[in-house]
Amino acid sequence: MTEPETKSIATATGRIAYREAGCGPALVCLHGLGGGARSWSQQLRGLSDRRRVIAWDTPGYGGSDDYPSKIPTPAHYADALVAMLDGIGVTGAFDLVGHSMGGAIAPQIVARHPGRVRRLVLSATRIAFANWGGYEERLKEHASMTPEEFGATRAKSMCSADAPVAARAAVAGIASELRAPGYAAAVHLLSVCNNEKELRALRLPVLVLAGAEDRIAPEAETAALTALVPGARREIIGHAAHAAYVEQPAAYNARLTAFLDP
Repeated sequence: MTEPETKSIATATGRIAYREAGCGPALVCLHGLGGGARSWSQQLRGLSDRRRVIAWDTPGYGGSDDYPSKIPTPAHYADALVAMLDGIGVTGAFDLVGHSMGGAIAPQIVARHPGRVRRLVLSATRIAFANWGGYEERLKEHASMTPEEFGATRAKSMCSADAPVAARAAVAGIASELRAPGYAAAVHLLSVCNNEKELRALRLPVLVLAGAEDRIAPEAETAALTALVPGARREIIGHAAHAAYVEQPAAYNARLTAFLDP
């Protein structure tokens, strides 16, 4: 399968870019702070035989316009995602995977748009990124480095020590393309994010996925998140850190398939 082309659609808050592959029930994929639609290449390739897999560029990332507000919240991006989906014909229920920052946006989609999300996967994420801290330092780091230096730094933190060279290169390459305004807006979004209320209120099937060597959303964080969500279960992917969906795509996709198509 060739790499899907980037498409875009106009919405009330600007053009939003996305990639898609396959047909069937919609599976929507939300990337993390250092990612983009291209981060989901292995899922677009590996799951499109049974799904319409859709991966967006968050506002301010990739081919998407910057969000009109410089200080957006997860709720703003939740509404932007649903507007994009409505525009491309996904007007009913869909399955949703939110990775890291995407997992911060995902509970807001469920809360603000009842009935739209059928099954939810929270991947390498936290209850409250607002408690994580270090956000000013992240902005300074991005501003002080060349794109290549920043990409290498993000790959080191997101991948396990034994990550395949190709996986590390993919993570670094995508992170190196981040635009300052979009990154700053996303950093702000995380700095105000606390989804405890929304997570407690979830009443749909929920799977929590975690990399065994994740240092950004470590075991204690994903265990606490799982305990908070009624009926949720957690699965650990070995030999992977934060970017498990890139490092171990076969194992990651197998977990998704087993959960989404029981």
